[in-house]
Amino acid sequence: MRILGIDTSTKFAGIAVLEDGKLIAQSTMQFMAGHSEKLLPEIAHVLEIMKIPIETIDYYAITAGPGSFTGLRVGVSTVKGFCFMTQKKVIPVSTLEVIAWSFPYCKYQICPILDARKSEVFAALFKWTETQIQRIKEDSVINLEALIQWIKEETVFIGSGAELYKEKLIEKLGNKAILLPQVYSLPDPAIVAFVALQRLKEAIHAKDLKPVYLRKSEAEIKFG
Repeated sequence: MRILGIDTSTKFAGIAVLEDGKLIAQSTMQFMAGHSEKLLPEIAHVLEIMKIPIETIDYYAITAGPGSFTGLRVGVSTVKGFCFMTQKKVIPVSTLEVIAWSFPYCKYQICPILDARKSEVFAALFKWTETQIQRIKEDSVINLEALIQWIKEETVFIGSGAELYKEKLIEKLGNKAILLPQVYSLPDPAIVAFVALQRLKEAIHAKDLKPVYLRKSEAEIKFG
């Protein structure tokens, strides 16, 4: 069974293909401009050089949010197109959960943070228990002061928001704040596909797939 995982939730985009749970192809690229112009050709390129016919993809997986509004729209639209073309289903997963899955068996609480602008962040809390990750706090859009109130123990902070607010997190939380290098901040498309593999029963039709913004876009606020 093959799953194509796609992430477009940050300034980077990634795609990966798992076959029976094993990674067989992956690509990550900067994704700040010309989103739609870069994503489709890169997917086609990876599938072509790895000799993976699109018809052999059984499921699609996508980080549905939270994250960059533009990036999420591009990713969701792209996946919908593939699903309609191939008559396959898609499994949406949380961007923040995908980041947390990147730290298996971590003994500390994990807090993925993405910059949400307007002095807010997208954040959630997770912790590993045996071989599974447990969600402690739901995906939220909050200010940093409210986030700090979540933290009662040593916590790994990771993501663009952690990098942006690094000094303040250390100032307010001291030794409770464990900051990792920025290189670990990106959602991994292989993990997008891996998380989806655990949730095949949650697969939905393309028509039901929607981005998870957590708050209204500027256009929605401006024009109602």
